[in-house]
Amino acid sequence: MGDNIFTLPAVRRLRELFPEARLTILVRSSLGSLWEMVPEVNDVIVHDLRGGWRDLKRKRVLIGMLRSRGFELAVIFPRSFESALLIRLAGIPRRWGYAEEGRSLLLTRAVRSPLGYRNTHRIDYYYRLIGGEENSHPVPFARIVPSGDLLDRAWELLREETGYGGRGSLIGFHPRASYGPAKCWPLEKFARLAELLVKKTGVPVLLFGSDEERDILRQVVEAAGAGVFNLAGKTNLKELAALIKLCRVFVANDSGPLHLAAALGVPVVGIYGSTDPAATGPRGRGVRIIYKGVDCSPCLKRICPTDFKCMEEITPEEVMGQVEELLDQEDVKMRE
Repeated sequence: MGDNIFTLPAVRRLRELFPEARLTILVRSSLGSLWEMVPEVNDVIVHDLRGGWRDLKRKRVLIGMLRSRGFELAVIFPRSFESALLIRLAGIPRRWGYAEEGRSLLLTRAVRSPLGYRNTHRIDYYYRLIGGEENSHPVPFARIVPSGDLLDRAWELLREETGYGGRGSLIGFHPRASYGPAKCWPLEKFARLAELLVKKTGVPVLLFGSDEERDILRQVVEAAGAGVFNLAGKTNLKELAALIKLCRVFVANDSGPLHLAAALGVPVVGIYGSTDPAATGPRGRGVRIIYKGVDCSPCLKRICPTDFKCMEEITPEEVMGQVEELLDQEDVKMRE
């Protein structure tokens, strides 16, 4: 999810460059509904293809379908050789992409990657593919817009799953991350933060995650007490986006839902340890990042091989302070 969200400003720039074009996104089926909430996009084509020589028959079908649609330009955001080969075989005459993985001959506009790719924010990286080095446009924030009907459905879903019948303030947490445990602030710290927030502010805390994470997030509910609700596995992607949009603040590790919240315009607190916020930090208004920058970070490992001090040094009280400041800022905006 995060990589898709990082491409949103580049897609927005494409819309500015080609205002009359019909803009279609080709993406894995699990993320198709994400792009249905992007106002610059006209169509979404989804697939469930795997890499390598697997699914060869289905890849041929997809290539034939793309060829039949008569696309004039393809922007290839993935860096893989196969992604560029598929578009070349589809006969799309103009093909933009980064000149990596030996695929320059497959592209009609092969852009050199910036030096220091590891430290280049992924939003800037993808945006540069559209604008080139001479691009003078400021990089806009990612933008996702759930419909009013979807937001109404989110309130109904919240009432059905939690019994919470109000339409007041909410705070969202995403305590896990798909890449591995090294990216995850300890659950007991999330539980303590939830307990502090509910006791001091009275605002309910919503826990988001996958169906596989439901049982482990139950530990947060049990430790934090009343006012904390576990919605893991209870939402599809659009419902997740709508429920996050209802939150006044969203707290998460470096994960797809963190970047989704920022793209929805929700103030966020991102907790970073093994990854580098300079490359994958959230972008948006009301963004706070907590990152200790210890000597072994960012290590980019799935599992911490040492003492996990990059996350252990972050306290619930420190995160609480950032959340309270964002809540105060939202209060000021509401009074203005």
